[in-house]
Amino acid sequence: MSVLIGIVTLSVILNIVLSLKIIAIKKGMNYITGVLSDISNFRSNRRIHIGLKYKTLKDISSELNILLDKFQSTLDEKQTLEIAHKQLIANISHDIRTPLTSLLGFVEVLQKGDGISNTEQKEYLDIIQTKAQNLYKMIQDFFELSKLESEDTPIRLVKTDLTDLAEEVIAAFYQDFVMNGITPEIQLPQHPVYVWGDRISLQRILNNLISNALKYGKDGRVTGISVREEVEKVWLDVWDRGNGIPGQDLPLVFNRLYTSEISRNSSMRGTGLGLAITKQLVEKQNGEIEVSSNPGEKTVFSFSLIKYRI
Repeated sequence: MSVLIGIVTLSVILNIVLSLKIIAIKKGMNYITGVLSDISNFRSNRRIHIGLKYKTLKDISSELNILLDKFQSTLDEKQTLEIAHKQLIANISHDIRTPLTSLLGFVEVLQKGDGISNTEQKEYLDIIQTKAQNLYKMIQDFFELSKLESEDTPIRLVKTDLTDLAEEVIAAFYQDFVMNGITPEIQLPQHPVYVWGDRISLQRILNNLISNALKYGKDGRVTGISVREEVEKVWLDVWDRGNGIPGQDLPLVFNRLYTSEISRNSSMRGTGLGLAITKQLVEKQNGEIEVSSNPGEKTVFSFSLIKYRI
């Protein structure tokens, strides 16, 4: 009889313990459900905190937290991109509106034609043409970057002589060097240097970097272009001795929104897209791009490409 009582008692105790565990697990599951409900309704960025007592719930909560962290990270990136996109549109709108307003002003003056000499008319027409070309370039840059980011621009990597390409692009800038009173310091190998690259894209990269050096470094009166060979890579450097870039701005120069204060507060205006385009083109050729600057002394833009090997 005592044995039977003991069995019954043990059974009751086990049932109570099991019931308590079930209640605790149910409570934990309800808690998890509540947290997920809050998150799904964007009421919270809570995470699930379950004690170590129930391993299964702990494992579930751990996996869910990892998933929630990834979701939050994706959401944050999306919000950041949305903000960046709005800022970009604001920048583009501002930069387009400024020359467009100026253009309309000159056109209005010409339309009235009150007391304007033929010489003045020609000057105004030249100004209108220049501003229209700048406006066209802004729009082209915007669409080019959009195409690059949407993978719509084909990049074909083939054996390319970087020395020959650099010489070709530098020669095209000869008149710009002369007009700006800039002495080019060219250090190119006397032999072909082959890389894996897309010739058209490389021309655009070098054009952008030299144009940038001429635009912001002309006060230094010197611009340099050089090629450095490593075992696996080839580097091309473009440098100038202009005002330079403040240290706090260096991490931002390849950002599609970046336009230096020098540019924003002077006649040297732009969309801030040129270097962003350059970075995209370099990276699509499996290269790297970097910048260093000692304001007032030397600013260097360098990009690398993979060396061609048979």
